[in-house]
Amino acid sequence: MSFSFSIPTDLPTGTLKLTVNTGQMLFVLGANGTGKSTLMQLFASASSDKTRRITAHRQTWFRSGSPEFTGRQRAEYEQGLFHYDRQVDARWKDDYSEQRAQMAIYDLINSENVRAREITRAVDAKKVDEVDKLSAKDGAFLTLNRLLRLANLDIIVSVQANDEIMASRSGSKLYSIARLSDGERNAILIAANVLTVPAGTLLLIDEPERHLHRSIVSPLLSLLLKERPDCAFIVSTHEPLLPVDNPGSKVLLTRACIYEGEGVKSYDIDLLESSTEIMMT
Repeated sequence: MSFSFSIPTDLPTGTLKLTVNTGQMLFVLGANGTGKSTLMQLFASASSDKTRRITAHRQTWFRSGSPEFTGRQRAEYEQGLFHYDRQVDARWKDDYSEQRAQMAIYDLINSENVRAREITRAVDAKKVDEVDKLSAKDGAFLTLNRLLRLANLDIIVSVQANDEIMASRSGSKLYSIARLSDGERNAILIAANVLTVPAGTLLLIDEPERHLHRSIVSPLLSLLLKERPDCAFIVSTHEPLLPVDNPGSKVLLTRACIYEGEGVKSYDIDLLESSTEIMMT
């Protein structure tokens, strides 16, 4: 599956044609004011309903580690986000910031519960082969903890009573993930979104480095791409070493943009087919 876009530029052709396939990661790299946020909003508004926007640099806090709405409310928020992210003012504000964080928590727990129900049904039906097949694949929390460890975060998260997600560091007593640091919560929210989206989703991740050190965010992005080769990734960043650390990625290098009304008339932009070209520009 692929996602195609047309970006207005000052090139003789007038537009830059861009395609991102599942299993690929594209970085939108540029300084402040060069149009990265506007491009991300363009991608959100031009793509299909199989798009998940992760506003990693905005709200990362939540009141507790438990879901605070029902499955029906979750579906209603999803529809609200689908329409909101396609509005012009979604470029600079987010009226759904708290709901995004809560949806990530809900989806993480729901993924674990769905797996448990599937295994239980197979056990009740005495389908031994199906039980073996289902249990061979790690659940959401085992996968999340493995990725956090490989991304240099020394925390373990688990779901406890009342569907509350708790954390532990170096064998400490359990405590709510609401008490984690901004960076730790940010890493969990990014990973939870990526791990639970349907296959064929385009993931738009805004500036993940805002709360995370390069030694964490760089391996985390690489690991998430490997975990979800059935999805496509577009990552907006100020950090030039992030795409360098992911040598298989492409880069949109943004230099400037010209606004006209509420939108952008054209971008001064280049598409680098390999992130290694950054070192030569």
